[in-house]
Amino acid sequence: RRSLSPRAARGMRGAAWAALRVAAVAALDDGLARTPPMGWRSWNHFGPWVNQWIMEGVMDGMASRKRQVDGVPTSLCDLGYCDVGLDDAWQACGWGFEGYHYHDARGRPIVNQWTFPNMAAITAKAHGLNLTAGWYGNNCICKEDKNATRSMYEQDVHYLTDVFEFDGVKLDNCGTQLDLDLWSSLINATGRKVVIENCH
Repeated sequence: RRSLSPRAARGMRGAAWAALRVAAVAALDDGLARTPPMGWRSWNHFGPWVNQWIMEGVMDGMASRKRQVDGVPTSLCDLGYCDVGLDDAWQACGWGFEGYHYHDARGRPIVNQWTFPNMAAITAKAHGLNLTAGWYGNNCICKEDKNATRSMYEQDVHYLTDVFEFDGVKLDNCGTQLDLDLWSSLINATGRKVVIENCH
């Protein structure tokens, strides 16, 4: 059995330390998601058959203290399950501009107004119940096949953070908006803390 020379051992320790430092620099430390977010996401039960009323009903159920734990009225959020996530099927598929499925000429996301007449009301309700609300991007059911433009990223982030005021976003791997660094930098530039759920 051969042992490493002191010089080789120092070199390996130095390489390991450098790798750890690079990993630490690459991590986003915004105080969010230090533990996995716990809660509910619409896809797991409703798939594409979801709407605003279902989302708001689930929120009521998660905040309700009709259940008891050790004789104490307790909500799911009291137990740590405070995140309500809207998954796919919120978009107005086919209403996009020149071959885009759900983005208009300015890159804005187009919401299906029949099933989600007031997206901002969903997040307002969540916040009023002390819940967090998550959105969904780079969608699968109605994925964008054409090259993503920067304005699509910018407008999606604008609607996510400023218009609808979501607290998190699940970014899937189906469409062409795959640049997680761009997503992250645009979200961080807004000043709103948003959990990014990487579904790549």
